Amino acid sequence: FISYSRENQQEVIKLVEYLREQGVAVWMDESDIHGATMWTKEIVEAIRASSVFILAISRHSTGSKNVVKELALASEREKIILPIYLEQCDIPETMEYQLAGIQNIALYTLDKGKSYEFVHQTIRRLGVGQAAEEGQALGQAEAAPGTGHGTGVGHGHMAPPKAKGGAGKWIGIAAAVVVLCVAGFFLSQGGSDTPAPASPGTTASPAAPVPADGKARIALLPIEVNAPTEDDKWVGGGMGTQLRAAINKLDGVAIISGVSVNAYRGSNRDINKIRENLNVNYILDCEMAVAGKNVTAIVEFINAGNSQTVWSETYDDTVNSIFNIKTDITSKIAESLGLKVETETAKKISQKFTQNSEAFKLYTQGRNLWYTRTEADMRRSLILYKKAIQLDPNFPELYSAIADSYSLLGHYNHMDIDDTYPKARKYVLEAISRDNTKSNAYVSLGWIQFAYDYKFTDSARNYKKAIALDPKNPQAYHWLGINQTTQGKYQEAYLNLKKALDLDPNNHVILFNFSYCATMLGKYNEATQACQQALNANSNFTMSYGRLYHNYFIQDNKETEIEKLISEIESMRDKSFLFDILLHHYKNKDDLKFNNYLEKAKSFRKSLPTNYEDTYILLAEDKIGEYLNSVEEALPKRRLHYEWDRNVFTQKIKNDEKFKRLLNKFRSGL
Repeated sequence: FISYSRENQQEVIKLVEYLREQGVAVWMDESDIHGATMWTKEIVEAIRASSVFILAISRHSTGSKNVVKELALASEREKIILPIYLEQCDIPETMEYQLAGIQNIALYTLDKGKSYEFVHQTIRRLGVGQAAEEGQALGQAEAAPGTGHGTGVGHGHMAPPKAKGGAGKWIGIAAAVVVLCVAGFFLSQGGSDTPAPASPGTTASPAAPVPADGKARIALLPIEVNAPTEDDKWVGGGMGTQLRAAINKLDGVAIISGVSVNAYRGSNRDINKIRENLNVNYILDCEMAVAGKNVTAIVEFINAGNSQTVWSETYDDTVNSIFNIKTDITSKIAESLGLKVETETAKKISQKFTQNSEAFKLYTQGRNLWYTRTEADMRRSLILYKKAIQLDPNFPELYSAIADSYSLLGHYNHMDIDDTYPKARKYVLEAISRDNTKSNAYVSLGWIQFAYDYKFTDSARNYKKAIALDPKNPQAYHWLGINQTTQGKYQEAYLNLKKALDLDPNNHVILFNFSYCATMLGKYNEATQACQQALNANSNFTMSYGRLYHNYFIQDNKETEIEKLISEIESMRDKSFLFDILLHHYKNKDDLKFNNYLEKAKSFRKSLPTNYEDTYILLAEDKIGEYLNSVEEALPKRRLHYEWDRNVFTQKIKNDEKFKRLLNKFRSGL
């Protein structure tokens, strides 16, 4: 029996189909419950009859009442429970008891080509498909390579494993937190910029030199937080933000963090993989534990070349003051790399985002929501940011964060752009007026000028200003690359997107945009690899399939690859953003499928708050003149999507004189 959320159906179906091909009988409600059957009765019977209960864990399923009920039923009937993490997420209290101490598979961390087989072999070891191994407990999954070990303090469902062994460390953290709670003793008091005193550090290897190219690449791994409530775990994101900002102030250092390191959470913290996949020299690993107002942090600086710990420190402090340790950590990194820190640099390193810890908490939580790019999360981020402003109206990063949420709510068509972008502009100008030295504010302004104003020159100027203020800002290079691609400056765009990937090498959105630029420069293999890497990083970012299709289409002899790709797209439950690809493929090949997808595509288009140029005139009816008239009408109204000329439909009219005239007018900016 497999329990899952409808939002993850596409991924779950692929796993189920694979298991069935291997001879495993898998029960799914979508395929096995029929209209005349009483749903709840069938669920109970299916769980009762099952040998193994697979729980597909995601942020969607952990919030599903039906999934929670199914897990409770399986637990009550003492079924073998095999939790499979489709993505990194936290377990709610409603599931904690049933999952306490149970082994799991972090599917999202495994190689895409081998992950399903790993699940199959794990199921076989549990006695499904072959006799159970003698002596194996029936109530709990056997540990398998790469799975968690259930020893985390406070949460039994998933340990916080490390690149190096960490179970003993967490026992130490738990003891330290208990001592702090009992004694009420704090090693430093709130507000001071002086870092909390650390316990004596241990040095396992000598100080490592800066690499020959003068730049040490450091992977800042996701910070695992052990805390009694989900609300307390924000300190991990906050510490990551603080450390990234502080360490990037050092000359000769580049921090790799964010999306690129997210795959290396939990059991996948393998130093060799991190070194090879991210091309880093060092790894900064931090674990935190929270109890009340007390925080303990263990920090390791690891030489990725030999897997040896250069140094490690333990810090104990209050929630209000723990972020001050960034100064001490950055100083230790500089010392290890033989870097000299000037007085002015040291002052910048110790700067705080805000003196109000609650405002910083709300900011951190909001940014984490924004990174998901979902409508609900981005709307929620706005609520948190505005609460934070009430606590600290002089916190400049809050204003540019609000601008980013409004901008992308419009960009992803969750709200009308005439509503979102003017609001975004107001907030980003407020951010700059409060502090004109923040790189991200100019990135935010550059995006508004690019995506809404079509002022590409002004936009590029602000991106370059952001880079001048922070040469290690991957978003600035990324969005500058998109700007230059839109202007047809493919070589310049290619180089800037390369720089963005150098700083954030596994970011699926950067890879997506880089792939088109590579295609336009005839670098087809690079484009293919970028699309495939993007899909491996985030299989839910389905637009990468569209980019891959375009890359194949303009090449010769790629029919086999295209057919395989179309088959994979058709197996998806949600094809909303891929209807264009299916329409393009089936035009003049299969009228039934073409007309079916055309009807669905038009219905989907009408549901969006912002309407752009009507591409279906060109596609469905071959009315080139009418389509170009719609482009001409949309241009001054700013209802022409900046990727309009990249649509695979426009391949057939790229030599049309009116098309070329409109494209030149668009690229020159309004």
